[in-house]
Amino acid sequence: MFSSKLLQKFIVVAEELNFGRAAQRLHIAQPPLSQAIKRLEEIVGVELLARTKRSVNLTLAGEFFLEDARRLLALEEQAIANARRAKEGLAGRIKLGLVGSVSYGLLPDFLARFRKEHPNAVFDLSELSSKEQIQELHGRRIDAGILRVPVINAADLQMRTVIRERMVAVLPHKHRLASQSSISLASLSKERFVIFSSDRVPSLHAKTFIACYAAGFSPTVALEAWQMLTLVSLVAAEIGVALLPSQIKSTPHPGVVFVDLDDQSEHLNLEIAIAWRKDNHSPLLHKFIEAICLP
Repeated sequence: MFSSKLLQKFIVVAEELNFGRAAQRLHIAQPPLSQAIKRLEEIVGVELLARTKRSVNLTLAGEFFLEDARRLLALEEQAIANARRAKEGLAGRIKLGLVGSVSYGLLPDFLARFRKEHPNAVFDLSELSSKEQIQELHGRRIDAGILRVPVINAADLQMRTVIRERMVAVLPHKHRLASQSSISLASLSKERFVIFSSDRVPSLHAKTFIACYAAGFSPTVALEAWQMLTLVSLVAAEIGVALLPSQIKSTPHPGVVFVDLDDQSEHLNLEIAIAWRKDNHSPLLHKFIEAICLP
């Protein structure tokens, strides 16, 4: 095959249509340039330049070859530039898992800000439960996961906090407490609850029970679901009330109201973290981690 230097020499000759001027541009003697073009023609197997004592012109094959030669050199330059940007953490691809709740407001904001500074970063997003993200990280099918803590089987992973938030009460809009600016969790002790399923969202399932126990009651469960918007729809249908992460406020629903809880219990606190494998040293990934994590 031919080298990029050989292509560069051909392109200059094709642009000048004069070996003398082309040799001056390339800062080489004319005889080696002529020999290089002959070698290229031998490799390609066709005549690229029609030469006479007075003129040099591109053949039809040469015209087509010139277009492709320019394209090949441009691709080579792009490949080199991309490799250098990737090494510096300025470009690359991140396979990112995320719990569904962060897609409502948190993640779009993070990605928009990060892409402004790193326009060559590409994200492959997969909505997964926290448990599934740990499995995908161990299987090396994602680079990082934005998940809710605590999680199990994550001792071999690195983890940093992205955001802290509180749980809020989600009530049907006709509920007796819907007009209140804040309520105590104990005021919902006689209600039926729709909650996260224990198999898909174990951390929030457990949080609901622990928070209710701390408020002095055991919640009566009407239904379980694993997607936050499904739970909101169940509340709107007056099947029960729910305790959900405060991010849900960024997705209004006409059939429900979101009411703050005035309990001081730490059991209503939630934490979202980003997890990644300790052996993943991708500069771009670590720039992303630094950009989204709390100090």
